[in-house]
Formats: sequence, structure tokens, C-alpha cells
Amino acid sequence: MASVGSLLAEARAALAAAPFGPPPREAHLLLGRVLGRSEAQVLARDGDAVAPAAERAFRALLARRLAGEPVAYLTGEREFFGRPFRVDPRVLVPRPETEHLVEVALALEREGRLVPDTRVLDLGTGSGAIAVTLALERPRWQLVAADLSPAALAVARENAQRFDLLGRRSGRGAPAGRFALVAADLGSALRLEAFDLVVSNPPYIALEEAAALSPEVRDFEPPEALFSPPGPSEGIPGAAGTGIASLLLERFGALPERAPMVLEIGQGQLEPLRALAARHGWRVERAVPDLAGIPRVVVLERRQVHQGQ
Repeated sequence: MASVGSLLAEARAALAAAPFGPPPREAHLLLGRVLGRSEAQVLARDGDAVAPAAERAFRALLARRLAGEPVAYLTGEREFFGRPFRVDPRVLVPRPETEHLVEVALALEREGRLVPDTRVLDLGTGSGAIAVTLALERPRWQLVAADLSPAALAVARENAQRFDLLGRRSGRGAPAGRFALVAADLGSALRLEAFDLVVSNPPYIALEEAAALSPEVRDFEPPEALFSPPGPSEGIPGAAGTGIASLLLERFGALPERAPMVLEIGQGQLEPLRALAARHGWRVERAVPDLAGIPRVVVLERRQVHQGQ
């Protein structure tokens, strides 16, 4: 019978040799998934024998990972802002870069830009990681998590229920109506004037960039959440991938005048977005870089706020 240690050593070597460069520590996550243990528990018990059925299950998961399937889909979870979120192929895997969007949104209240009872729309919520995190970090905020995909909304609902935001598990849950899930395409059928803040991690990869993506992204994550179709960005150099962002800027003029919009963007999209914002009556109030120094999150406000100043 194989031991925990021998299986981990074999799996770490296989992962290290994979062309897409997965971290060898993923071996611990996969074996922990099969054994029902945490990563720390797996490491602490490397001398334990592994039953043949568990070994077969582990090898099957490892083979899927070596074929490129994201480890988060294999384990069913990904940590975001220090909390475990349910993920599967119906939604994008939450990225560390998107935590910057949450940090920027939270900072707006500290800066006095938002009221304590802020009404927030998370557009294209996917797994719900952004909306759920904002609701947990700001217990007085009211969140609407919207997505066009019923499948994605089902995952977001699971995550909202996991953290008792729908008020169904206990009397200690969120107050009724503080967190809602809505099927909507780019804010259609929503009263935009009812929101104080819009946040979104929209699709921002141009279709022509698909071939350059890692296979674990291109071949497994939902394309409708990755790729932005061409949009109304004619005449703006470098605007590939900003089609959805451009549509948001065009359609969200009904927001209250002082309601900011916080968007995640792709590499090289800051200057095209500035031009798009100006075209649609907005301006980029600030851009926040990720840990690699790439402008990743922008705060937009409507330009007419400054008229007459």
C-alpha cells in the first residue's frame, strides 16, 4: 500500500515537470481532497498508508490536473479574501488580482465617498466572490449580485448560503433583502438609479488573444466570462478586449451622479479605457495597480460631477 509521503513525492515531481508550471504544493491539496484532510494534516501524516481506492481516486485527480484542469475545479474550492468559495466549471476561478477590486470598493467608504447603507450592484457576479465578500466586510451594505448565466447564479447562491447571507439557515443570518441574486444582462431590467456603487470584473480578454492563454484557462474556464466581444470602441488604439467595459460606460449613465463604478481591467487597457470613458461622459478618477505593477482596477465617475467647479 502506498504511503502519503510516497504519493506526494511522485505527484510533486509530475507537477513540477508539467509544461504549464503548476505549483508542486497542489499535490497536497489534491490528496487532502481525497482523504478529507487539510493541507497541514496531509503534511503531518506523510507516513500513513493510503487505501487502494483512495490512491486510485488521487491518481485520477492528478491526471486531470496534469491535463490542465484547474486545481480549484478539482477541489471544488478557491480562497478569496481569506474565505473559501465554491467554484466549478460554471464560473471563473477567482483570482488574487480581483481582491484589489474589493479593497478599492471598501476604501471608498473609508474615504467618505459612500454612505454606511450603500447599495451595491455586482455585475457579472460569477461565483459571487466579490458580492459575498463585500457583504461580509460591510454588514450594512445592500448587495445585488447579477449575472446573465443561470448556472453561474446557482454557484453564487451556494456561496451566499454558505455564509448565511440569504437568511435561511439561522436567525443570525443577513437581514431580509440585504443580499439578492438577479438574472440580468449588463444591468438590464434593473433600476440603476437605485445604486450607490457598481463593481464588476467583466470579460476583458480579446478573442484574438485566446491562443496565447494558458490551456488551463482557455480550455476549461467558461469563455463567456473570459472573452469580451468587440464593442463600440472604433478609432481608439489598443481597445481590444474593452467591448463590455465600453457598453457598461454607455449604459450606466442612469446611475446617480456621484455613484462611482469600479472595474477590473486587463493589461494595457488603461489608456483605451480613459478614451472610452471620455466618449461616454465618464472619467477615470484613479487606477490601482496589482502586485505586478499592472493597472488592474479603475474607479470611474461621471464627468458632469465636475461641471461648474
